Amino acid sequence: MAAGGNGCQGAWSAESVCPILGKRDCVTDCSAHNQGILTTLSKTYRAEGATVMSVCIFGESALEFMRSSGRLAPEFLDRPRTQKLDGCGISPKAMFADDMERLGVKTRPVHILVSKESGARSRDDIVCHRCAAELPPRSLIYVNRDVLVTSPALTFLHLATVDLHKKRQRTVEELAMIGLELCGTYLLDDSWDGLTNTAKPLTSVEQIARVLDAMPGAPGIVRAREALELVGDGSNSPMESVLCALLAWPRRLGGYALGPVSLNHRVSTADGDRYVDVAFPGHKVGLEYKGRKFHAIEQAGRDDRRQNKLVGSGWTILNVWYEDIVEEHLYNQLVADVARAMGIRLRIRSGGFDARRNVLRMQLIPAFKRYTASLAR
Repeated sequence: MAAGGNGCQGAWSAESVCPILGKRDCVTDCSAHNQGILTTLSKTYRAEGATVMSVCIFGESALEFMRSSGRLAPEFLDRPRTQKLDGCGISPKAMFADDMERLGVKTRPVHILVSKESGARSRDDIVCHRCAAELPPRSLIYVNRDVLVTSPALTFLHLATVDLHKKRQRTVEELAMIGLELCGTYLLDDSWDGLTNTAKPLTSVEQIARVLDAMPGAPGIVRAREALELVGDGSNSPMESVLCALLAWPRRLGGYALGPVSLNHRVSTADGDRYVDVAFPGHKVGLEYKGRKFHAIEQAGRDDRRQNKLVGSGWTILNVWYEDIVEEHLYNQLVADVARAMGIRLRIRSGGFDARRNVLRMQLIPAFKRYTASLAR
């Protein structure tokens, strides 16, 4: 790994010593380096005679860990797994603070999962949640020898109960948007544009469904199942997720229910595969999100050439700009254009639909406005 700033000088090994051990800015893109720091801290506490138990991060804290891991997040999916909480409890306060700092879990208290038989007790920096049910196989992942985290699929189920930080229950729509994130290739974070793209999703609709099937009586299971029906695989940005929700979610929630949708849908062309941001495959209609109207000329040219190849394969491609979502009259025109391209005549007779549609847009547009960078590839 190349040296830079206050980062690690070369690859980190268990025998070497990080010259800035204890400083947050030594956390780099080198996962071996970060793992080495955590191992050294663990050995130090054990050598001092401290009783060290494994900690299992859970719920909102698990989601915060995944988001803070950024593009490295998929790497932890390949680490050893278990379904047992045996030996999980709480670690010494100073060690726990160090571990959470290294893992990017900043919000306090941290929520952890322990077995029903555990003697662990909550304290000012930790809230213990007791688990009486048998967990699905391989649903707990070892981040390192002292820290586990619930799998993304199991975390989705846990998030269906109560937002432990805000002390309120999430709506089905909020949970579904988290599902689109976990099943997509982006994670929301504190970076300049509010998200980081990943090489692959953290989970899938199928994997989440298997966890829900394995825990039919779990708290939040009904809400989780309802939300999962709204989730699709493959979203590459919050904007694509919002488009999916507005156009494809059922009318009882304020969506237009225009038909089955596929995110980052692969289309074979004479020049190779191309991908459509939001596709209605049954009608060969696709939407390409362009960002704001001041889209760069060079990027626009690349987009047009890419779009021409898709049109040549029999697809109708509609460009969607930021303004088409946030401005009411342009949004109405977008919906009409999509329906016309699909050959659908919109005849919504429910007297309460307009109100539901407005509520859904009010829920989604604030998040949409945060992510204004163009993500067209």
